[in-house]
Amino acid sequence: MHRQPCVLVALVALIACFASTAAQAAPSNETSNGAVESVVFTSDASQNLVIDRATGLLPLISAAADLFPLTSLGIASAERRLRVVVDLLTQAGLRHRSAVSALAAANRLVGDNVRDATQLESSYGDVLAGISTTQRARLKRESHARRNHSAVVRQATSSDWVCPVGGRTKFRDSWWELRSGNRRHDGVDLVGHRNVPILAPVDGVVSHRWDTLGGWSFDLVATNGDFYFGTHMSGFGKSGEVRAGDIIGLMGDTGNAEGVHLHFEYHPGGRGNSVNAYPIVDAQCTNRVPMGTSLYD
Repeated sequence: MHRQPCVLVALVALIACFASTAAQAAPSNETSNGAVESVVFTSDASQNLVIDRATGLLPLISAAADLFPLTSLGIASAERRLRVVVDLLTQAGLRHRSAVSALAAANRLVGDNVRDATQLESSYGDVLAGISTTQRARLKRESHARRNHSAVVRQATSSDWVCPVGGRTKFRDSWWELRSGNRRHDGVDLVGHRNVPILAPVDGVVSHRWDTLGGWSFDLVATNGDFYFGTHMSGFGKSGEVRAGDIIGLMGDTGNAEGVHLHFEYHPGGRGNSVNAYPIVDAQCTNRVPMGTSLYD
């Protein structure tokens, strides 16, 4: 409240001081550039001042006063930038902590899965150890039968599977019937006309050979590993790599055949695993007549 009168008094005193010293000034000297210099002596002879009257102190004071708000603005701008940097660092720290937490959670999940798998393996071993040899064999047979059944269903419902007889045919389910020499019939007999084309049912590789029981025969290894066998042919067709529908032989009655027909076998997963192929040909061979009906009717 009392600062303004004090400032005014100080200013008045300063002006009076300058007026007093100006009265004692020596004669002025003009410099080459037009500036006027005066040597001013104060009442104290040991202290003297040289004042550039052309430039004066006022412009310096004014310039300093102008710099003050610029400095204040610069400080405020720096503070704002600093706050932005602090915010970015804070956010980065939060993201880092989140990433560390997520990684820790993932590690815990992997550890839990490994532990559970180990426990399951141990439990499975305990279960197997606790069952008898007879039970194990039964479970193995049941699993094998389910795989074979699934394979037959896949071929019976496939839109790419081709009936191996390229003409009218007739057949019945004769799986596991007794044959000469106390053998079991492990295929299906597709009756047809002599020299009607025999077709590759699937893509694969075909080879031909003489079978001591069935006569001229073909082996077909499918691209998925399944095995097909046909016999009693009268002639060969294409061998090597074939596509479904390629002619690989001709219908005949070589070997121990009774009448012209194709003995046809299907082995899912490879040779030595024959299954009843009747459901497949029953679904896929639509150019057929009932058993007991002539193929010429």
